[in-house]
Amino acid sequence: MQETNLKDALQGFLGSYLVEQRQFSPHTIKSYRDTFKLLIAFSRRQFGASILSPSHLDVPLILNFLKHLEDQNAGRSNRAQTRNYRLAAIRSFFKYIAWQCPALERQAKRIRAIPMKRYSAVKLDFLTRQELKVVFAQIDTQKPEGFRDFTLLTYLYNTGARSQEAASAQISWLNLKEQTVSITGKGNKVRLVPLWATTVKAIETYINHHRRKPKPQAQDSLFLNQRGEKLTRFGVRRIVQKYMRRATSHCESLCSKRLSTHSLRHTTAMHLLESGVELNVIKAWLGHASIDSTSRYLEADFRDKKKALEKFAPPIYVASSLEQSPSSSTDQVLDWLNDL
Repeated sequence: MQETNLKDALQGFLGSYLVEQRQFSPHTIKSYRDTFKLLIAFSRRQFGASILSPSHLDVPLILNFLKHLEDQNAGRSNRAQTRNYRLAAIRSFFKYIAWQCPALERQAKRIRAIPMKRYSAVKLDFLTRQELKVVFAQIDTQKPEGFRDFTLLTYLYNTGARSQEAASAQISWLNLKEQTVSITGKGNKVRLVPLWATTVKAIETYINHHRRKPKPQAQDSLFLNQRGEKLTRFGVRRIVQKYMRRATSHCESLCSKRLSTHSLRHTTAMHLLESGVELNVIKAWLGHASIDSTSRYLEADFRDKKKALEKFAPPIYVASSLEQSPSSSTDQVLDWLNDL
């Protein structure tokens, strides 16, 4: 096609290309959509310009936008990972543009050459078993909303589900008799996860006694909000963060940790690892596409073991046995032989 307006290009990209050709999940498509909402809004604020066609998205504009994302003062204070994710969406769009509009192929090539930013691996903060106990202690299970929250946190910890996966959870995913749940995750991949008997009991009690009457469109949704609609991933995050904030005032060790809903997923992985579960099983449990993602927990576990080793020093008699005696000079040896 010839030069097109931006609206038509984005409709083709988000509504057709990503769905039919790339088979991206609705969640990923929404995230890509949000990238362009941010980019267009940034352009209007900074330059007072209306972006009418893809050709207006040039390299200087993209670079300024990426800088704005990380700006701690006037920008969005995003981390490098988020900046890279936004760039990935823009790169993907220009891959589509180069295919659809050969006249923009050179511009698309320059934008796709913008490098991802290198960054240090973020520390995986997770909860110890005692810290997790404090978090659960903050929930009032005598109230319907409290029991829903208790069931939600139990479900998240048991399954290691992402916030979006928990928000999307369907009653039809559950096989309470077999104590399993089939979770549909990233890329619409389905994984089967076992449930504890206590998780099954919590879910049954929640569904039978505390779950609100669902709206027609949410009949099969497991976790509902006060309006009877399914929880969004943002709703899941708000619930989890509420109890983590409360727990922080009762548990000093939580104050130094950067906690989020994903911290429960890290907690599941670390507790599985501590329990001796094989790495490939944890990979399948969490729905990781690559074993490399799961291996991060091995590194975190090893760091914790090294810290423990520093406190667990060897006995003095072991250390002293390894100390070398001062070497004797030749004269000392001869004197000793003469005295023998």
